[in-house]
Amino acid sequence: MFKKIRWLRHSIQIAFSLFLLYIGWRFYQFVSFFEQAGRQFVSRPPSVEGFLPISALMAFKLWLTTGVFDSVHPAGLAIFIAVLLVSWLFKKGFCSWICPIGTLSEGLGLLGQKIFGSNITLPRWLDKPLMAVKYLVLGFFLKVIVLDMPVAAISAFLHAPYNKIADVKMLKFFLSPSPFTVKVLLILMLLSLIIRHFWCRYLCPYGALLGLLSLASPFKITREENYCVGCRACTRNCPNHLKVDQMRRVYSPECTACLNCIDSCPVPEALRVTSTAKRLYLKPPHYIILLWGTFLAVILLAKLTGHWETSIPLEEYARLIPLSDMFSH
Repeated sequence: MFKKIRWLRHSIQIAFSLFLLYIGWRFYQFVSFFEQAGRQFVSRPPSVEGFLPISALMAFKLWLTTGVFDSVHPAGLAIFIAVLLVSWLFKKGFCSWICPIGTLSEGLGLLGQKIFGSNITLPRWLDKPLMAVKYLVLGFFLKVIVLDMPVAAISAFLHAPYNKIADVKMLKFFLSPSPFTVKVLLILMLLSLIIRHFWCRYLCPYGALLGLLSLASPFKITREENYCVGCRACTRNCPNHLKVDQMRRVYSPECTACLNCIDSCPVPEALRVTSTAKRLYLKPPHYIILLWGTFLAVILLAKLTGHWETSIPLEEYARLIPLSDMFSH
């Protein structure tokens, strides 16, 4: 019944990625207005703050400890909260249904399949240690920011000139990368062609955080043993190499709830998205609507409550953007 799930997911991923490219173009126009004479003014799209996760993590700690919602990059904090909420409620679905980096990583893996015939699956003795890297990187950020960094230092950083135009710095990083950056990006792209989800599986600290949070999710992929015919289609089609056919409920932090397993199952009742007590069963369309609905609802709430637009006046952007190359960590 749901054999079109992965095609629907890919369509959603592509549509959202195109939207983000449009947002990026508008932000480029906004920055250019302050750098190049004669440019037409375009308002700054707050959504670009979603690409500042470190700043958002700092703002999240500040919000939890003081109740102060960051006014410099409020959209970044709102998006961060939306991502955390989605991952807690609906597994690590953000990674496979929303995240643009996840979309790019998956697209490179599929392209690699077309070019080379298949992707390489690393042996367990190498795969497991490499998977630990993203958790080590996450641990580093959590220690430095959550445990060690005083609230006063966080507040000072959030209001510093560097952070105020961190999105501008990010834009310039991608528009004018150094030779070393280009080499690193090319290596990551090549590895993603050969090894499916290389970045997401081994290096992404954001995904590691969401994976750990998803363990507490009330919803899990559940295998109904009475209906399972043992064909192993679910395991063969799992992009994260989980042995779904051997599990009653998928508790792994590597499960991104892409629903490929459900999509490939020949028996409609054998695999389901169910609540912890199996009292609630979500059909794939309902799961998708709830996941995206939750994500968008948090953003809408942020807009309605005045926690979306930055408090930085245009006059300050006019002063800081031309000097952006002077600011560093």
